[in-house]
Amino acid sequence: MEQSSPQVYATERLKAGLSPDAIKQNLLAVGWSEEEANTAIVGGLIALGVPVPPNGARTGHGRLSSTVEVVLNFFSFIALGVVAFALVTLYYQIINYYFPDPLIIRYGGSDVSSEAIHYAIAALIITFPIYVLAVRLWFKRFREDLEKVETKLTKWLTYLILLVSAITIVGDLIAAVFFLLQGEVTPRFFLKALVILILAGMIFGFYFLERKKIQYRRDIPRRTFQTLGWVALGIVLVAIVLGFIVGGSPSTARKSGFDTQRADDLRTIASCVANFGINQKRLPDTLGELSKSGQYAYCLSGMADPETGMPYEYRIVVPSVVVGGVRQGEFELCAEFSLQSESVPIEKNGYGFPPDKWSEHGSGRNCDTETANLERYLDAPLPGESAVPAPAIQSRYY
Repeated sequence: MEQSSPQVYATERLKAGLSPDAIKQNLLAVGWSEEEANTAIVGGLIALGVPVPPNGARTGHGRLSSTVEVVLNFFSFIALGVVAFALVTLYYQIINYYFPDPLIIRYGGSDVSSEAIHYAIAALIITFPIYVLAVRLWFKRFREDLEKVETKLTKWLTYLILLVSAITIVGDLIAAVFFLLQGEVTPRFFLKALVILILAGMIFGFYFLERKKIQYRRDIPRRTFQTLGWVALGIVLVAIVLGFIVGGSPSTARKSGFDTQRADDLRTIASCVANFGINQKRLPDTLGELSKSGQYAYCLSGMADPETGMPYEYRIVVPSVVVGGVRQGEFELCAEFSLQSESVPIEKNGYGFPPDKWSEHGSGRNCDTETANLERYLDAPLPGESAVPAPAIQSRYY
């Protein structure tokens, strides 16, 4: 017995008055795929005289997205993650700058990092245009080929994005209402919650419309997507501009980096001179004297300005004086700084400690003095003096 094709079966059943849904269920029940069942029903409808659009029948089976298109779509999701993370990081840093945490300020610290700001700006400048281009190419493929259908992988990835953004929106709103009821809503918290809500809302809204356009073939006006694109571009540009204001321009960042290195060098030199004083019972006549002993080899790399190469200034202020049973010496260190420390984003120094006297400076030539212990004359501590040996160097940092 010759087996009829699914299209012949569909045509006959349609003539008999059976509904397309019932025909589809019958074909699926005996093993035909959903795409094959849809194609058979469309073929049957055409055979019965249903008019076909000028651009041909849309069978629902169509051509699956190519591997390149699947990779392009997957890459756009990765770029979206980078853009979203960079925007959150950048806006959080901006909010931290304009609305600092009083507790952090009290202990001399800061939660603003120029490095994090510049990295987020770099990520947006590179990744955002790539994401926009990938999305445009994805829409273009389906606009030019009405027979094209996407793979199940891209569908699931898109719905995963929708799920994550929806959960983020709900979680953000729950947190906002909770802290509101607790009476702990501050401008700092409110703005951060608003950033998350806007970004998650835009992502959800865009991919919700994308599903209607790509998967369900709804006629979504192109102007709608263009409007979302312009809004997203505005959010990115505002973030970048404010990021440069808070984190400084590239030239400012470079000058700030040199100043940070100068402060670290002076801090290290002060420690080296103090150790020399303990070992030699005197202050070195010049910084070059430290190079005569391998004991101070670690000090030699930071003896000159990192930008100009000129040696730092060193001068003995008080060669020797006895204070409370301890012979001490006082010396001065000077350096040329590029920026005033108040104009540089406040952050912890390279050693993880809050800013000290070397980090607080004006632009131009700045000098600070240090006192180093050279020798203790008394073996026992003086009345009221701790039994712990006096520190080698007395400053706010040590």
